[in-house]
Amino acid sequence: MRYVGCSQSPVSKTWTKCKQHGKVAKGKHTGRLSKTSKRQDRKLKAICLENRKCTAKQMRNKWEETGVNISKRKLQWAKERQSWTVDDRMKVIFSDESRICIGQGDDAGTFVWCHSNEIYADDCLKKTCKFPQSLMIWGCMSGNGTGEMDVITSSINAQVYIDILDTFLIPSIQRMFGVDEIIFQDDNASCHRAKTVKTFLEERHIRSMSWPANSPDLNPIENLWWKLKKMVHDKAPTCKSDLATAIRESWSQIAEEYCLSLIKSVPQRLQAVIKARGGATK
Repeated sequence: MRYVGCSQSPVSKTWTKCKQHGKVAKGKHTGRLSKTSKRQDRKLKAICLENRKCTAKQMRNKWEETGVNISKRKLQWAKERQSWTVDDRMKVIFSDESRICIGQGDDAGTFVWCHSNEIYADDCLKKTCKFPQSLMIWGCMSGNGTGEMDVITSSINAQVYIDILDTFLIPSIQRMFGVDEIIFQDDNASCHRAKTVKTFLEERHIRSMSWPANSPDLNPIENLWWKLKKMVHDKAPTCKSDLATAIRESWSQIAEEYCLSLIKSVPQRLQAVIKARGGATK
């Protein structure tokens, strides 16, 4: 054994394997197949290294945020709501926040007609502003039209969000639905899912809708933001006060028929998600 530099045991095992199989190459591994790919393994390792002080629950939430389970949950969510009737969809009030910038026509789409040799001419290019003046807004809508809208002047935390819901969501529900039972939708931002917000909604007897992560394509209010930004851009505001005025005027001009058409698009959105197996859709 001193000639090969190891003990008798590995030499004996190697010789026995050679006699049985005619070779000493490593065979196929048996056992349960891995549920994660090599790419997911690298992501998991990076998450563990970056969040060493996190609890097991926090680590699991961060792992889910990478997209491993998002598609499955989004697909399941869409399948569960396939049986929604028109009345069911009309009871939902969709909400979201969005930022509108001064002079950012690209937010609403800017098109230029030009010849092929003029594509990069100065007259055909829109100059960008690195730090444009902007305002954050919160709004809600349903098949009955737009609800109340608020221009937010501070950062949003749980208490600010509760004040917004109390001041603007409650009047919107009373105006659009009266005393009928409604379903309230908002996304999974941390301030939306705070315990104090959940308590507030329960005390007001407002039923909150579960919402899959990273699913703006399921929320019809995203199309309303696009239309609103285009209307504001056409008014050409030059300062924040003008921007706030343009936002409020444009919001009041959005027709109820447009909101109803967005709500009617929900079945097509669900079918698109199911067809994409929970992936991104148009």
